[in-house]
Order: sequence, then C-alpha cells, then structure tokens
Amino acid sequence: MKYKEYSGVTVSTKPRGQKGATLPRVRAISRAVAILRTFSPSNPYLALNEIVRATGLDAGTTRRILVTLRDEGLVNQDPVSGRYSAWTGLVELSRAVPESLTLTSLVEPMLIRLAEETQTTVYLSISQGDMALCTARHNGGQAIEVRWWAVGETRAFNLGTGPRILLAHLEPDKQSRILAELGIRDDSPLRAELENIRAQGFIVKHDEIAVGLSAMAVPLLNDDGQILAAISTGGLTPRYVGAEQADMLAAMQHAAAEMLKAVRGLR
Repeated sequence: MKYKEYSGVTVSTKPRGQKGATLPRVRAISRAVAILRTFSPSNPYLALNEIVRATGLDAGTTRRILVTLRDEGLVNQDPVSGRYSAWTGLVELSRAVPESLTLTSLVEPMLIRLAEETQTTVYLSISQGDMALCTARHNGGQAIEVRWWAVGETRAFNLGTGPRILLAHLEPDKQSRILAELGIRDDSPLRAELENIRAQGFIVKHDEIAVGLSAMAVPLLNDDGQILAAISTGGLTPRYVGAEQADMLAAMQHAAAEMLKAVRGLR
C-alpha cells in the first residue's frame, strides 16, 4: 500500500478495482477506528500500553489520537487510573444507524458474491426459538439450484449443515435441552459431530439432501465467539471433495470474515 500527502494529511491509496477507482483512505481515521475497536464488553477499560499492543501503533501516535477522541467525547480517561474507555459520544452516534438494518441485509451482498464465486446455492440461517430459520438463499447461476430450504422456513437443528452449525454453538444448557427434546441419546453420533464442528470450524455432508449433492457450512461468529448465523452452500458433490473441498472452505471462511466486518457491533 502506498501513502501520499494531500494538503498535509497522509492518506493511503489502493489500486483501481474492476468496479471503479478506490478513493484514498485517510490513515489517521483508520488508526482512530482501530483504537476504538480495541474496547469491548470483556475489556472496557484499557491502559495506553494495552492499546499500543493491540493496535501496533507507537505510543506517541496512540496517545495523540486518544486525546483527540477524548476531546470529541468518544473516549474517556479515568483521572485516577489513567485508563481509557469508550464514552457516551459513541452512543449518540449509534442512534443515527437506521433501525431497518438487519444482519441479513448487511451481509446480503457478500452472500450473493459467495454464490457467484462458488457457483453454488448459498443459505444464511439463524436461531429462532428452538428452530433454525432460513433468512436468505441465493443461487450462483448454475443450472442446478438446491432448493432444500426456503427463506422464512424453519427446520429442526439436527437437519442440514446450517442448522447443525447453529446447534453446535448454542449455549450448553439450551443445546442439551434441544437434544433431549429431539430424542438424541448421549451415545448418538450427532453429539460427537457437534464437538467436531466446534473443533474444526465447519461441517460437510454428502448425499444427505439427495444423491450427488453435498453441502458445507461455517459459522458467523462475533468477536466474543458467539454465534450470529450459519453460512451454508449446496451443490454437486465433486465441488466438496479433495482439493475442491479445501477451496470451497477457504472461500466460505473468507466470506465469513468479510461479513463479520459488515456486522461488527450488531447483537
């Protein structure tokens, strides 16, 4: 990445993309955002050196930005401990976010891109009560479209790759209750499968929907490791074995990382 000076402000420039020129980015703003993102519910109060370590910025730059953010009401500094925290100015800004924004609407462009890139049918599903709800489905353009799950339709958590991803990441008490209600015994292969999903970070199934079709799913997790949604794809089995399977998994995990950026802060 290259940096240029514009009227005394340092910005980074990116090469032109296929859909048009990318405008220069103001480096100081990117650094300020990086600093703000170091604060979290699990770490609301941070010392200067902790912020420096988290962002990789030097101490002088970090302190100058923190002072500016403090003066703008976005950061507070405790007069006794000297530790910093996010402040009420951020709450005020958050009120300007349109209430119509939902997780599905925020990640829809990335779902469509994933479907086109992989030439599969892509689903987004979330937990709704004791069921898995499909909130989006997009076909990548191939003649074969997997229509196993319609938007707005619910399925039991033990049916399909997306629902199993959601089930694997439910809170232990809720997961145990749902498994008991489904009649899943302690020695059932599904319980071992759920442990593998959490360990591996994905699930792939062959011939479950129909002979010759396979499906894969990965979780969309927030910064605290909590499940937001499941991203799943379905298509012809050759796309889900060997090297093709590795490519599919890489594409889906990359899409999940991009989606996380789009929904950061959404609960």
